[in-house]
Amino acid sequence: MLGLSFPLVACLAADPGVEGLTRGEFSEGGAGFDSGPAGDGGGDSATDAPPGDTGTDGTTSTTAFTGAAAYDATKQPPTSAVTNHNNDNVGITPGKNQDCLSCHKMGGAGPVFLFAGTVFQDMNGATPAVAKQICVLGNDAKSHCAYSDTDGNFWYEPGTNETLVFPAQSGIRDGTNTELMTNSLSASSCNATGCHDGTTQAYLHLP
Repeated sequence: MLGLSFPLVACLAADPGVEGLTRGEFSEGGAGFDSGPAGDGGGDSATDAPPGDTGTDGTTSTTAFTGAAAYDATKQPPTSAVTNHNNDNVGITPGKNQDCLSCHKMGGAGPVFLFAGTVFQDMNGATPAVAKQICVLGNDAKSHCAYSDTDGNFWYEPGTNETLVFPAQSGIRDGTNTELMTNSLSASSCNATGCHDGTTQAYLHLP
């Protein structure tokens, strides 16, 4: 890791948006955002990865990037979450301290996300981190990756029957830096109160 001052730790608080994630209760990957086709979620699934790719430094250790496609800055979502919300007259601006999965869950007002949040260049959440790759490796060894938009917001919209199995590993990287969550992930709404809210834990960040 380069230039990182605060380790990411696991979000242990119960999250209202993940009731069905461990049970696989998805009916259809929605298309509420135009960052890619349903199931793309603005990122990559494990099917994009080359065989045998560990996604790290060539070692065989398992991390959030095991099985993930290589970092690719061109996969930044073409339309930001803020723009999508504005276009849909949602009345909520995605970003710092906005719990994405309070709406983006089964039975919620928005399409279901496997995970979502906001990443910054600093631990105080002052400057958004653009085009960062956020990957989550489920306990079933399936990788799910998204990229942050122009405001640092990221989200992963699952395909049909695509699930995230906890406990999971997660991390953030770009072409230079990598930050891995130090403990297992047990919830997937990174901005939720009690998680990376700037008080309980530092905001998600990567220089």
